[in-house]
Amino acid sequence: MDWFIAPEEYAARVIRVRAELVQRELDALVLFHPIRMAYVCGFHHLSTERPMAIVVPLDAGAGLGALVPHLEQEHIAAAHGVSRVKVYPEYPTGGTKHPMLHLADLLAEMGLARRTARIGYDSDGYLDINGYDGPTLSSVVMDGTETVPARDLIDRMRAVKSAAELRLIRQSCQWGNLAHRLMHENLELGRTEMDISLEASTEASRMMIATLGPTYRPLSMGWGMPALAMFHAGANTSLPHGLSNATGLRPGDILVTGAGADVGGYQSELERTMVMGEPTPEFVRHYDLMMRLQQAGFDALRPGRTLADAESDVSAAFVELGVPEMQRHHTGHGIGLEGHEAPFIDKGDPTPIVEGMVLSVEPGLYVPGLGGFRHSDTVVVTAGGVERLTYYPRDLDAMIVPI
Repeated sequence: MDWFIAPEEYAARVIRVRAELVQRELDALVLFHPIRMAYVCGFHHLSTERPMAIVVPLDAGAGLGALVPHLEQEHIAAAHGVSRVKVYPEYPTGGTKHPMLHLADLLAEMGLARRTARIGYDSDGYLDINGYDGPTLSSVVMDGTETVPARDLIDRMRAVKSAAELRLIRQSCQWGNLAHRLMHENLELGRTEMDISLEASTEASRMMIATLGPTYRPLSMGWGMPALAMFHAGANTSLPHGLSNATGLRPGDILVTGAGADVGGYQSELERTMVMGEPTPEFVRHYDLMMRLQQAGFDALRPGRTLADAESDVSAAFVELGVPEMQRHHTGHGIGLEGHEAPFIDKGDPTPIVEGMVLSVEPGLYVPGLGGFRHSDTVVVTAGGVERLTYYPRDLDAMIVPI
């Protein structure tokens, strides 16, 4: 079972980037964000205080350029299409020359140190993380070289998934489904959120690794394990992003769960609202409202509309159901190499809905003192609407945990 993006797809992505460079009259694109770097050449890595960059030149006869610290020298060798690598020593102990000046040298070696050059970038310099401090890209290029913001170039490409990307996201949904099932089956009174989540995630990851084989490796550096299931319980669920705690499960607790998996760096999102024991009438009422709101989200997504249109439909459903004050966040977000990525189902996002987009649909209700109610499903936009890729049960009966 293949779990990776093939070299041919990376090559096709670079061709598309170069076509966009022509349209924007740019001579190159410099990428500092690790996900955008991974998208164009498969350089999945852990970003630290050491600057790294990928340079995509307009010249179709030239390969990609890369700036990496010495400790990533072997790692970059596995990236696709990179033919020129500038390696710098550990900084600042390796010398007085800042890594961004090594990037300027790389641009010169690639023929991009010209007064007439126009260089696009996703960020005007390396990311502000892990205590990094340094000059901007625009301050280190040759005088007269124009640097141009082009953050959206890669993100627009990422918004519509290829057949290969959809295959990996579907696999992620399958393993996320397994992790959630294992967690569901281990829900018991007195056990803690963290205990159950860790056990289910570990077992699902073991099964995933055994199935995908010895060549598999997780590419999302932020994941602790390839497959993940987790939840938080009780009144704490009234916080949309509540944190787990060490309190044991009690009768009547509301649970808001989450599960997913890393397959080739691609992710998915599965969330469910559950209850320990027989639900109260108040729980049932809010659960029904949640289901209606999520259905409104599914129905609102179809080509020919915008994501802002879809969000407006869901907001109207909140009003029609008499709970507008409970709408605390937008309906969903893109999913792919990141669990949250552009575009967004939000009134402020005018992005046209296009076949092949992968999104979460997760309008939620949050009732202080009672709990939260949110299902999240990963969907792909089709010609006629959406296909739900996450397939875990959604009905109330399936969400009642016997005690």
